[in-house]
Amino acid sequence: MRNHWGSASRASVTVVLMISAFVVVAVLALAACGGSDATPSTSPTVAASGDGATPLPTPTVAGTIAFSNRAASEANPDIYVVNADGTGLTQLTDDPGGDDHPSWSPDGQKIVYSILPPGTDSWDCTVWVMNADGSGKKELSKQLPKGCGGVWPTWSPDGKHIAFSMLTTLPSLDVCVMNADGSGLKRVFTPGKMKEVFGPSWTPDGRILFLKDGDIFSVNPDGSGLAPLTKGRSIRGYALSPDGKRIAVHDLASLRAEVAAAWGGGARVTLLDPVSDFITYDPFVAPAWTPDGKALALASASDRGSTGSRLYIVNADGSGLSAVPGIDHALEPAWRPE
Repeated sequence: MRNHWGSASRASVTVVLMISAFVVVAVLALAACGGSDATPSTSPTVAASGDGATPLPTPTVAGTIAFSNRAASEANPDIYVVNADGTGLTQLTDDPGGDDHPSWSPDGQKIVYSILPPGTDSWDCTVWVMNADGSGKKELSKQLPKGCGGVWPTWSPDGKHIAFSMLTTLPSLDVCVMNADGSGLKRVFTPGKMKEVFGPSWTPDGRILFLKDGDIFSVNPDGSGLAPLTKGRSIRGYALSPDGKRIAVHDLASLRAEVAAAWGGGARVTLLDPVSDFITYDPFVAPAWTPDGKALALASASDRGSTGSRLYIVNADGSGLSAVPGIDHALEPAWRPE
């Protein structure tokens, strides 16, 4: 969380963009990333992203992925969509600023995202929405207080609200909610002395999750019921499966990207091991589940000094690692709902 999540020329937002965010949609338990030792890795034994890497096959999974792409400009990424087999690559934004953190509406008809205008700092980030084809762009964050910016926008399951992180004074961020039309701004959680709070997302029952210092917290939209859902972890990117039973996690303690039972117990399945073999610079993984929960897209959630990663796809059981052809600058993937 991504989430993602700026470059060296945008130093003031680096802290939050390094750790993506990335997007979850179900309640976690305290032992979400627990369980027995991880299963043996199904990843290639050689680096999949470096020079002389073993070529990966083209994905056979169907679907459309939105992502932030730095191919044209490292300083100012844009939002693209592509089919999982590499066809249909389409650029949706062409702003002079940096476009990040795409998130689909539940009906798959709109994308919400953030923009950092050129020549500004993180407090000028704005939240926008557009149609799935890139038309109808509209700013949603005009009501933000002066001197504040919005990042990591994400839709509620019913499509009526958008949660996001409001940048105030780094690394302090407020968790906020607004209506889908940009009205009704509410601060849900103000961290105070807590640092590095980012990457809000929604659970199916309407709670909001976010990352703080490597652990996952949960809070009600009215600000009540704040609770830690993990303790002592080193989570940098995560996403819950559509059915809420499994969680994909990048944990710096294990150096792997894994899938675990959301409620604890059972064996963990390795997706990438070690992550640095696949995303070599500031490797923070942003995972995104397919709508049917059978596979995941994985890419970088950090763009600090890099151009992003390849766009990987792997089955939820750790098999069938593949890479979307022609995509080498991907950040923060988001799978279009069916």
